[in-house]
Amino acid sequence: MKFKQMTVFLFVFYFLSSALYSQVEQEFQPYDPFENINRNTHIFNKAIDKSAIRPTSYVYGEYIPAFVRIPLKNFRNNLSEPKRFINHILQRSFLEAGTDVSRFLINSTIGLAGLIDVASLWEIYPKPTGFDQTFSSFSIASGPYIELPLFGPNSGRSTFGLIADYSLNPAKVITTGIDSVALVGLEATNLFQKRYEYGAVIDSTLYESADSYLASRNIFFQTRKKFDVDDFEMDAFDPYEE
Repeated sequence: MKFKQMTVFLFVFYFLSSALYSQVEQEFQPYDPFENINRNTHIFNKAIDKSAIRPTSYVYGEYIPAFVRIPLKNFRNNLSEPKRFINHILQRSFLEAGTDVSRFLINSTIGLAGLIDVASLWEIYPKPTGFDQTFSSFSIASGPYIELPLFGPNSGRSTFGLIADYSLNPAKVITTGIDSVALVGLEATNLFQKRYEYGAVIDSTLYESADSYLASRNIFFQTRKKFDVDDFEMDAFDPYEE
């Protein structure tokens, strides 16, 4: 019950904030009314990364062979295809939705339950998306900048996108019967793999910048600006992307 009340409160707070933000959004100016709170969260996230995620990711990437890591990554990514399909349908992006279905069917069968990304070998590449993009397609403003504990840079809209991505993910039906600990472990390996793959960029942002908070925020806004302008086609690197 408390969770529902908190969710309602956050939705009301977000839309009030969005109304204020919409006046400056067109200029793509960083809207960060909670900078003091965000900076404290950034310090926490940076400490967790330095003490746990960064060293674990290094060990994972250097000592776990690629023939183990890559199939796990492929399996997890394959479970994201149904969620992408739902979002592409809601966005009226039907060609992309068709790609989602094709990839899921190919990789779930020929690709041995998604362990092998056969679709990409056939040049049928994934089309990442989520409820943040879906909300944007309905002209919902990004809202204020928020750095979430463990999840990093987000906007008000993308925060609710994360909640919707988890709550409405159809893959939960597919994974029924799989031990929850195994699923958590799968998400952990995906996190470590991403941190290992993009380690140089993330390390440069967090540990070599004069102000790592501003550097992280700027990367977020640069990628989101391109995402809003170019109809969801993001070429810029985003270390916090799915």
